[in-house]
Amino acid sequence: MDNSENLQLLLDNIDNDVGYIKIRQYGRNYGFHNIYYRRLIWTKLLGINHQLPYQEKEKCLQYDQLLKDVHRSLNTISQVKNFKEIDQLRKCLMDVLDSIFSQCPNFSYYQGYHDVVSILILVLGVEQGYIAAIYAAQNFFKDYLDQELATTIIPQYQFIRNLLLRYSRDTSNKKLNQLMTIIEHPTCVIPWILTWFSHSLDNLNDISRIWDFLFCSQQNSILYLCAAFIVIHHEALDVRDEDNLIGEFQEYFQNLNNKERIQDIKLENILQLTQQFESKYKFELICQQEHIQFSQNSIVYQHNFQSQLPYYNTLDQQQNSIPKKVFNYIQERQDIILDIGGIALSYLIQYYIVKK
Repeated sequence: MDNSENLQLLLDNIDNDVGYIKIRQYGRNYGFHNIYYRRLIWTKLLGINHQLPYQEKEKCLQYDQLLKDVHRSLNTISQVKNFKEIDQLRKCLMDVLDSIFSQCPNFSYYQGYHDVVSILILVLGVEQGYIAAIYAAQNFFKDYLDQELATTIIPQYQFIRNLLLRYSRDTSNKKLNQLMTIIEHPTCVIPWILTWFSHSLDNLNDISRIWDFLFCSQQNSILYLCAAFIVIHHEALDVRDEDNLIGEFQEYFQNLNNKERIQDIKLENILQLTQQFESKYKFELICQQEHIQFSQNSIVYQHNFQSQLPYYNTLDQQQNSIPKKVFNYIQERQDIILDIGGIALSYLIQYYIVKK
């Protein structure tokens, strides 16, 4: 039985006693393979079980800043950056972001959240992507939307640095220890944390694999993942020139898409090391011993999963859920479907045809 058959079997039995536990274990170890399974499983994990009502609303207060960021969005995702209808995708993204911040006026937009919403739309489609983005804003990214970034980000990269110092001592890794001793503020991890790597990587499949892992993990797993990324890739840095080391470190890890420097991100190695870190270096213990303080309501202490959602078992059921005129349009435009990845685009097309 290959992995896709194993995954389908787990999906068919997800509502059994330990169904969600097994799905999350699978997602952490192997990922959910493709956009078809991700749409089914992400929506189950997040409990997205209702439709998006499109309503005319006044523009949100942050509309102008959103428009600027959306205008330059999606350019880095290799699967869609040359998509001939990318402006339609951006318009769709803008509508979703405007709706989110109109409905949640207590949230303050930060640069990078548009990257988060982009991934959810590309994988889940407009309607479920919108609902998932609301859920993500209220849970996974809440600290950064309703608090000052400085108060939420600083303890996170302090935790990452202290974890790496402990690991370097335990493994006698002198180079890593030297790096983390000198670099007190590894700010290169900030976009990784704020966007779950959606701003820093250019391959939708790599980003989605990371999200498979994080959707199946504790909220603080992103911190362990950032630390593992640094461990796997720090060897390329030259530590002999200490005067320029901080700048070299930040530049190297801020540009993960530089193929001349990082030809293979070694993602599965990173995720395996992340799990080892989670097992050996307990979050609460490091915070206590190193006097790292998060707010009591911080998302790093939470595990935000809902569960129930009727889902489509087959592609036939998926197709039958789409109005006939939309499905006919999709059949006639297979070039678009192949360009962007299938099921997600069907919802983008549905959005534009039905709304018109």
